[in-house]
Amino acid sequence: MEKVLIEKLDHQGRGIGKLNNKIIFVENTLPKEIVNVEITLEKKNYYEGKVIEFIKKNKNRNNIKCPYFNECGGCDLLHISYNNQLQFKQNKVIDILKKYSNIDDIEFKVKLIIPSENIFNYRNKVTFQVVNDIGFYKKKSYQLIPISECFLITKDMNEILNLIKQNLELKNINKVVIKDMKNCQVMLTIYLHNSKEIDRIIKIFQNKVCSLNIYIENKLYKTINKSNIIAKLNNFNFLVSSDSFFQVNLNQTVKLYDKVLEYSSLNFDDFVLDLYCGTGTIGIYLSKYCKRVLGVEINKEAIKNANENKKLNNISNIQFMVGDTKDIIKKVKDKPDIIIVDPPRSGLNISVINDIKKLKSRKLIYVSCDPITLSRDLSLLKDSYEIKEITPIDMFPNTAHVECVALLKLKDIENK
Repeated sequence: MEKVLIEKLDHQGRGIGKLNNKIIFVENTLPKEIVNVEITLEKKNYYEGKVIEFIKKNKNRNNIKCPYFNECGGCDLLHISYNNQLQFKQNKVIDILKKYSNIDDIEFKVKLIIPSENIFNYRNKVTFQVVNDIGFYKKKSYQLIPISECFLITKDMNEILNLIKQNLELKNINKVVIKDMKNCQVMLTIYLHNSKEIDRIIKIFQNKVCSLNIYIENKLYKTINKSNIIAKLNNFNFLVSSDSFFQVNLNQTVKLYDKVLEYSSLNFDDFVLDLYCGTGTIGIYLSKYCKRVLGVEINKEAIKNANENKKLNNISNIQFMVGDTKDIIKKVKDKPDIIIVDPPRSGLNISVINDIKKLKSRKLIYVSCDPITLSRDLSLLKDSYEIKEITPIDMFPNTAHVECVALLKLKDIENK
């Protein structure tokens, strides 16, 4: 064992100390704590370690009620009070933007983080892995940590988890996905190796969930009840299928979309270009405040869902195109007034950034799930757009992840 003084936290929420003139990263530690650690990884310039004993604890350490916190890796910040979690994420966004964006005084453009109403039971989707038992993989490994209850998911999802544990032969199950959009909108998807227990699964769950999907060897075998469930965001309804992406925190999604709407300041004659639109949620959310919306998405199944969502909400002024954004954006004939981008974690393709500059929309709203790629892209956009504001949003309490919405304004119309 080695004794280490923790000096600060890194952007993943790990404690940072010094050992033998190297940095050491230690999970589940806080600044000013003194711990005995076991070295779990040694590299040329750093170590990783795990706590064996706390010699001195930070007085602000949270009482951890989850028995799996040190093992499963789903929560990074459970040992930190929620107010301090918010401060950590605020500082994380500012630190990363200052380091990577190359924009002067960028820290003064970052607004206060929008907190989550619920810090537990907020997730509407969970994926359980199954290897003779059911649970989550340990961080950075395929070692299964059996789980009986997860504090981040809803009560109904935990009940389904335990029904599976108590009633099914786990050796025949590959994984389980549960989605809970509230208002009795629960979907259970079970991936099996063979058809052995299908009748039993149907008998147990068909009256407990709104939608039951059974896959065998990753191919859909049977759907019981509805093929989709409904997620409600303010006055809009959105279809959620077994394999479609949807934001995992419904309450915070409304706050995120409201911030996009606020930053857009739409006029009723505006044309909105919604890039990386997914199932069309943001574009539909904005549609009643503008003349028309064009959504672009590479995933064909997502566009199919987007058109279904358009019909479900009786929206007539939105159109969706399937294709790679870097190809479709070159085909946009009319100049958009507002561009919305919600790219994957990898951020914007350089050719997309160049085409956005050519379109010269008066505003660009950037929704980001990774402050590092956001910083890189803002640096590439700053010659054409002024970065006005960036608002962090806590979509994932008790984890180190943070979402951001950035408002950019075209420079040559700033004073008009």
